[in-house]
Amino acid sequence: STEQIYTDWANHYLAKSGCSRLIKDLSQDITDGVLLAQIIQIIVSGVPSDNQALKTLFSGLTASITAGVC
Repeated sequence: STEQIYTDWANHYLAKSGCSRLIKDLSQDITDGVLLAQIIQIIVSGVPSDNQALKTLFSGLTASITAGVC
């Protein structure tokens, strides 16, 4: 299913970063925004440093999620 593909993709990045918490149920596990913010931070850390616009976008999104805005 599409949900399983996204779950596997997110868990790949979480595990690769050493995160001990993985997604079991995508619709439940990202509702607090913590895992979603971690995934975004992991992806941003892999963005080339010359792509500052993309880094800024992801950083703002992460800040909004962790602040409870999104």
